[in-house]
Amino acid sequence: MSAEQWQIYAALRDARDIYDDPFFDPDFARLVGEVRDDTRIGFASDRDGVFAIWPLHIRPGNWARSVGAPFSDWNGPILAENTELSPQEILAGFDVSGMTTQGFMPTSFKRNKGLERVGANLTDLSAGWDVFIDEQQKRWPKHFKKMRRLYRNVARDFSDYTFVLNDCRDESYQKLMELKQDQFVRTGYHDVLKAPWTRALFERLRSYEGPRFRAQMATIYYGDRFAAAEFNLMSDTVMHGWITAFDQELGKYSPGNMLVQEMIPELCELGIKTYDAGPGLDHYKRHYANLQTPIESGVIQGQTLNLNPSRVAGRAWKFGEQVMPGKASAIMARARRRMDQIASVETTLSGVAGGILHALNHRQV
Repeated sequence: MSAEQWQIYAALRDARDIYDDPFFDPDFARLVGEVRDDTRIGFASDRDGVFAIWPLHIRPGNWARSVGAPFSDWNGPILAENTELSPQEILAGFDVSGMTTQGFMPTSFKRNKGLERVGANLTDLSAGWDVFIDEQQKRWPKHFKKMRRLYRNVARDFSDYTFVLNDCRDESYQKLMELKQDQFVRTGYHDVLKAPWTRALFERLRSYEGPRFRAQMATIYYGDRFAAAEFNLMSDTVMHGWITAFDQELGKYSPGNMLVQEMIPELCELGIKTYDAGPGLDHYKRHYANLQTPIESGVIQGQTLNLNPSRVAGRAWKFGEQVMPGKASAIMARARRRMDQIASVETTLSGVAGGILHALNHRQV
């Protein structure tokens, strides 16, 4: 793309606060494009100029996935205000037959029958740390009483702890990646950090800082021992919780909770207005979130019939989920989500085949 096109991209993103999340920054799409050659950025325009920009991965069968999938926790087209086209119409304009998405931003679109909506957990920090923690302690008194006890236990057993908001040390980064990959082995999930392009992307992110975009790793150590870390993406107003891991042997001290509790007041000092922990019911998200916003996942079917065998098989599988009895339907849904994650991160046939074989051998449906 030309420098002018990147400027148009940035201007459209900057025009609306709903796109302040770092996943909508053009620098994220640019860095992903450097490591994945199936990256495309679609522009939609009329006589008044560009009104939609949508970075995508174009996969076999002219099928799209969100840029950076499966790591793109928020995605979708960046739209000018009052844009009336549907996602299907925009994809049709790009000659794309449809897409699979996790983390689609609904914006002003009507509900899409192929997408399921849940709530993303946000921490609104606009009132400051003192107001936030006072309100959360009133909502969750047992949790914060437990946290005070855990702080005392850490002081007793390790003498002290060290929190670093922006830890640039190689050894901390390598430890985070090691623990995260150990988690995939332990749970049987596909190792999304194993693909060459993912590690190349993370290496670029570690050293990159743009006008409104950068990565930052927060860590907490108990004494000299690595306890937990979060590798997060940041805009100038939003911190997005991203890659997290903690030492399982230290689980009784809740290092992940302690890391979040140490991180939030420092984010307030930096002027960050929102910490975004994403969807899910993890207990730390419940205790440190004070706001939810809708987020969608699923399939956006194109306006034309796609007879690609994989897409036909996918529709048949989805139909099976709908008509099968409860337990069988749940098993099919879990299997579909697992295969979808493999397909999103593996860009080669051998990688997909290896991921499926691993899933069959290491994790029950």
